[in-house]
Amino acid sequence: MAVQRENLECTGQKQHTDVDWTNDHDRRVVAASLVQNVYNLEFDRQQPQFAQDRLRHFFNFELKRKLIDDEDSSIYGAIYEIKPTYPNHLPKYAPKYVIAFRGTILKSKRDMELDMKVFNDELHEDKPRFKHALEAVKQVVQEAWPANIWLAGHSLGSAIAMLVGKSMAQEGKDLKAFLFNPTFVRYSPSKNIKNPGLKDGISFTKNDIKAGIYFAGGDQQQELYNQFKALSSWIPNLFVNQDDPICSGYIDHFRNRKIEAELSSISALQAALGKDPHLPIYLLPKAYLTISKNSSSRIYGIREAHELKQWFATSSKVLINDPIRVGEP
Repeated sequence: MAVQRENLECTGQKQHTDVDWTNDHDRRVVAASLVQNVYNLEFDRQQPQFAQDRLRHFFNFELKRKLIDDEDSSIYGAIYEIKPTYPNHLPKYAPKYVIAFRGTILKSKRDMELDMKVFNDELHEDKPRFKHALEAVKQVVQEAWPANIWLAGHSLGSAIAMLVGKSMAQEGKDLKAFLFNPTFVRYSPSKNIKNPGLKDGISFTKNDIKAGIYFAGGDQQQELYNQFKALSSWIPNLFVNQDDPICSGYIDHFRNRKIEAELSSISALQAALGKDPHLPIYLLPKAYLTISKNSSSRIYGIREAHELKQWFATSSKVLINDPIRVGEP
């Protein structure tokens, strides 16, 4: 979905120079604004004649490093470091670093290719974007406690932040994450398997799940289960609009999911495709889920529902609920 350059001074951000780091609203605004600034950095790279310093006066953060995709030289992320008013005195509950990732820019062929990798469950194999992002985060973790580091992303950037967060959590390092309009893709075995026999043998029905378990073998299913349990202490913040088909699947997913059946089906599918066992991007034990919706009776377009701006701009068009904890107890 298209995201445009935003001047943060025109979206109500002057009201948030003094941040209450215990307040859900303030933390959401900070994280989303920093992600928006990554979009701005890339737009400025593409059109340097319009470039300007939009971040310096917000939240006391400074840009420490731009994250560059070697394949197309685009700026896909940024590492921000807080500069507290009083030197060497980090405000309580504030992050020392925020690593933010933008989402898709529709004119970018590279971004569209990465979107396809998300839909095909291949993003974790991408070196110039995901693996580069993971290495950048690991470097930051060497400089600060995990508790002082935030991840933030929008759309495609949320998928990258989700995978990075999972990878770090499996190493016992839980990073607070703010994932805006995260892509929800539940993989259908039938769309990925061309062999008619395998198509018939692996599905999400009860009988076919048993066939999938037999096909995949206990070891593969157990490995997925171990990966899932390793994430139990990591609770990312998911921000979804109920009218956005790209991310709204998380709402029903957490309401109705059956983890054992889902892990069985996934392990069967991955075995059939010859893939090593790994959790899909969307699957995690628990989360804090914040849901937004249109506040008026008019039809709410997909583009508006997917906008990052709804999460940081002062607006009466969108109602944002308080976060609720969902998933495993």
